[in-house]
Amino acid sequence: MKFHIKVALIIAIFSTSILLFITGILLYKGHEHLMMLHITDSKELIHHFDMALRETAMWSLGLLLILILISSLLIAKTLTKPIQELNHFALRLVRGDRHLNISYTINDQIGQLGKSLMKLDETLNVYELRRKEMTQDLAHEIRNPLASIKSYLSAFEDGIWTATPDRLKACVEEIDRLILLVGELDTLNDINNPTFKVIMKEQRIANVIEKSVIAVASELLEKDIQVELDLDKTINAKVDALRLNQILHNIIKNALYHVQKDGIIVIKLFKESGDYIILVHDNGVGMDEEASKKIFERNYRVENRYTGNGIGMTITKKLVEAHNGTISVKSEKNIGTTFCIQMPFST
Repeated sequence: MKFHIKVALIIAIFSTSILLFITGILLYKGHEHLMMLHITDSKELIHHFDMALRETAMWSLGLLLILILISSLLIAKTLTKPIQELNHFALRLVRGDRHLNISYTINDQIGQLGKSLMKLDETLNVYELRRKEMTQDLAHEIRNPLASIKSYLSAFEDGIWTATPDRLKACVEEIDRLILLVGELDTLNDINNPTFKVIMKEQRIANVIEKSVIAVASELLEKDIQVELDLDKTINAKVDALRLNQILHNIIKNALYHVQKDGIIVIKLFKESGDYIILVHDNGVGMDEEASKKIFERNYRVENRYTGNGIGMTITKKLVEAHNGTISVKSEKNIGTTFCIQMPFST
């Protein structure tokens, strides 16, 4: 049975019940007051009066029932029309239709639900666009190193090139790019899993930061980039050391891509308002306001010398949030970038 017919039946049954109750009272009271009159041959008069009352009640009841049924159907159809429209809207969303509109604009509960569904439509459309862009970019990221490796191997096979250590190293670097990409995708998948947890242990935060810097020391030396550490070594907190190392590694690597030769990266650690703050500042090429807002979005890459795959900063943000912390970025073009990580001492 259709929803609007169910609503119509409920309205009709309720209205009919009230009508029958009122009719019964009218018949009873009419008969009672007539009995109070002392009229000769009252039995015949009372009988005819009762018959007149019953017939009038029956005709009135019949006509009112028809009116109630018709009006109930109309009312039910009017009431359920926006609900049916929302249902149709939701089904079209499920089928994959996007950029839909809802004609019901009254600002009530149904109207608010309609606005929520339209917001969902916009959100799903953004996610689909990002998914398509990510698929295209990932295909590009995978295709490039594979094409390079294939060209090297073909040249070796055809005797055009000799397999020198430098050329073999270039092949290994392309393979490393692929391994890094797959590793980051795997990490992102783990973080998005509802069962993902960070393993919290008491750690000296300065030690974790120093280890993160040492891990990229060779790349820093290669570009003659100076690292200045200003760390409060008294700060101990419950963190997942492995994940915090990954957070810092991603941020420092991001700075490496942006800082020119002989540049500076400054890392600070200090206490503030019951939390501890890690600041990572570089004097690199910087970013504009739009890039600063979007850098933590999945697969977003700044249009400059950065050659990453656009996943690292997304992973970084999710790992910080897993520690109940926050991360923000301030940057100016041709001046530099500062990442600010704020985390509680225990979570």
